[in-house]
Amino acid sequence: MNILLRLSLNPLLRLPLQSSPRSFRPVLGVGIVAFLVGCAAAPQRNLEESASVAWPTFAAPQAGEDVYRIDPEASQLRIRVDPEGPMARLGHSHVIGGSVFGGIVALGEGHQSARLDLRVDVSALQVDKPQWRADAGLETELDDAAISGTRNNMLGARVLDAQRYPEISIRSTGIEGPAWLPDVTVRIRLRGQVREIVVPVAVERTGTRLTASGAMDLLQSDFGIEPFSAAGGTLRVSDRMRIRFRIIAEKIPANP
Repeated sequence: MNILLRLSLNPLLRLPLQSSPRSFRPVLGVGIVAFLVGCAAAPQRNLEESASVAWPTFAAPQAGEDVYRIDPEASQLRIRVDPEGPMARLGHSHVIGGSVFGGIVALGEGHQSARLDLRVDVSALQVDKPQWRADAGLETELDDAAISGTRNNMLGARVLDAQRYPEISIRSTGIEGPAWLPDVTVRIRLRGQVREIVVPVAVERTGTRLTASGAMDLLQSDFGIEPFSAAGGTLRVSDRMRIRFRIIAEKIPANP
């Protein structure tokens, strides 16, 4: 059983499983996605959205560029997965996340020259903290053993396969739109699969700090994770995940 199954099955339900048939200086920096205060729409995939694409190179910061380092303690990721199907009421949603971001942002002249190289520490992901569930409007009392089991399954070979793929990587390949809410094209590498997505990013700059917040939807199946179902598919895990983030980066002082 993988995490995605647990995300949909109520502890009371025990059924056999079956597979379902730069001035961006104030900007981007750190983010990959959108929706700081509910102001951005869901991201749009490029054409041939299900096709794997090449993993892009990331040029080392150059002289004259400002470099920002991600603050993992201040940054946050939240992923929500829900049950669906006629028996969805027998399942329950889960929220996954934590302080898992690392990486850098390089900003040159003009916000469209900004580029980012981010990573998510898979082993640091947590499941169903009460405040996360409260923020999502979900019940906050879940069995500790069930939460621990869900996390173990999530990190296992059938889902994130943390032993073989300890990081999820994100790199930008292009930026368009205004500096305050640009559309950022990023490629995401998860379980060895690479997908491209275009996302609006809400960004704020305060002194030496950049903050980027947002949300996006991703499909588990795009990354080789097959959602599971029970009871002939009447209770199943939604393929679509809702991902929210806040990423904060601090400017690295220039060498004298």
